[in-house]
Amino acid sequence: MDIKYLETFLKVCDLGSFTAAADALNMSQPGVSKQIQRLQADLGVTLLRREENGIKLTEAGRKVYASGKTILAEWNALSDSCRNMGDTLSGLLRIGASTIPAKHLLPNVITNFHTTYPLVELSVYVADSKQVLEQLYRGSVEIACVGAKPEHPDVYSLQLASDRLVVIANRHKSPDRNWTDDPFILRETGSGTRIASEQALSSMGVMLDKVKCAAEVSDTGLMIRLVEAGMGLAIVSNLDVDSAVQEGRLSVIHEFPYQRHFYLACMRDASHHAVIQAFLQAAKTQF
Repeated sequence: MDIKYLETFLKVCDLGSFTAAADALNMSQPGVSKQIQRLQADLGVTLLRREENGIKLTEAGRKVYASGKTILAEWNALSDSCRNMGDTLSGLLRIGASTIPAKHLLPNVITNFHTTYPLVELSVYVADSKQVLEQLYRGSVEIACVGAKPEHPDVYSLQLASDRLVVIANRHKSPDRNWTDDPFILRETGSGTRIASEQALSSMGVMLDKVKCAAEVSDTGLMIRLVEAGMGLAIVSNLDVDSAVQEGRLSVIHEFPYQRHFYLACMRDASHHAVIQAFLQAAKTQF
């Protein structure tokens, strides 16, 4: 039996569909179906039945699922041990990061990690915090670096660093105590900055859905350019605008009085993998 067939079977069970498993494993749906068929042929039993409302495990499928989790965990531990004998790590590590960590926190961590473990191939996926965490839960990335603390019970998270949210304006706008009445350029729903902005405004008694929205964008760089052009205000990380403020291209008209934290996260059942442990340790050393 090919261990990959078992891994595919477990992923289909965990995600509840062949399509979702194919996406998480970067495979085609026919490829997933073929691997399930081969596993069933190797074991001589039917494991899954497709029904109108999804898939259903047979009695044999339930037994294979329960035992398969243990088998796969032991196989991964053995693979890690063999691969990393002699303190030489290798393999592929997939990292998901939201925009602020991707630009300001991860580059040094990734560079130092690569210097120490040059045989580990790194793949970095950048999206908003919600999308990155979804990729982590689906198994599409092993590490997530996000601006919102993961609440999933099966996730281990490590506080990495902090920033402060500030309200920025065109350099020609003078501070105004009624700035909350101005139009805003907002990050998209699901962004860690959007969530933190909502919390920050709420602490002032201002609801985000009552704010005038001039535009909603998914890129902080575009937000900053629109503010520079005088289209409105924006709430951003101080890490993103320190240089622009120092150069006089933008002005900070308000700084929220608390820090926002960034987190490095992985699934608990994968936290023992040597490559993941090494990356977490590299991040701890950096910060």
